[in-house]
Amino acid sequence: MEATKAPAFSLSRQIGQTYYTVNVRFNDHATQTMEEKLLHMIQNETVDFDENCGIIFNATNEPSV
Repeated sequence: MEATKAPAFSLSRQIGQTYYTVNVRFNDHATQTMEEKLLHMIQNETVDFDENCGIIFNATNEPSV
């Protein structure tokens, strides 16, 4: 079995009574930079959703940022 690589960094946050931890790891053999990957995701994966996807409205019905 392959050894698990330690995360490059971790982010933790408590929301309500739930505690979230995100571990970030990087592929040593990646062919794209992080910037290229993010741009690719923005360009190609957001076109599948309609114009209101992911918008959360607050009490005043204004989109949250």
